[in-house]
Amino acid sequence: MGLFDGSGTLAALDTLLDREKALILKGDIEGVRRLAPEKERLLSRIGRNRFRRERLENLRKKADRNNELLAASARGFKAVQEKLIALRAAGGQHSTYDREGHRARMGNRPTDFNKRA
Repeated sequence: MGLFDGSGTLAALDTLLDREKALILKGDIEGVRRLAPEKERLLSRIGRNRFRRERLENLRKKADRNNELLAASARGFKAVQEKLIALRAAGGQHSTYDREGHRARMGNRPTDFNKRA
């Protein structure tokens, strides 16, 4: 392996894909976004070299895995958003439990503004 055979680029992309996975699992979507320029740069460098298929297969698997994780995150965000919209639309009071295990109300609370007037 020579200095300019591109193996350093493969190693850098491999490391970057692992970092990307960690950020996705942590929920740091902004961190994932910040990695994008470097990822694009490395991918363009790989495109200029010829590598054996088996050397690229591991990277493809990692990239596919990260894409699946991002898609699952997007579905999760969408589900939460839809749930929040439904809760707001219901207009009623909802309850949950606080850290001490006591029932706590959440959502729209009626004000007693009219009662005081």
